[in-house]
Amino acid sequence: MSDVQRLKEQLHHIASDANQAGGGLAGFKLRFTQSSQQVQALIAGTTTGADRSIAEILDAAGRAVEQAAESLAIASAACARYADQI
Repeated sequence: MSDVQRLKEQLHHIASDANQAGGGLAGFKLRFTQSSQQVQALIAGTTTGADRSIAEILDAAGRAVEQAAESLAIASAACARYADQI
């Protein structure tokens, strides 16, 4: 097998893995958001700094998960395109 063929296979493998991981993160994000919203609803109206802090932390974590899933989708598409071009 040539180096080019090995490269193409590796790129397609990365694309597939990234798709799977992104899909898993998307499912996690949905569950995480639901749980986070429930927690935030339960602490809504309280005046402690800890409550605001946990809400901010949960929001930041949710955004990070979403960004990670988007990055994996971009990487997957780029790897697949590159593999198909070589």
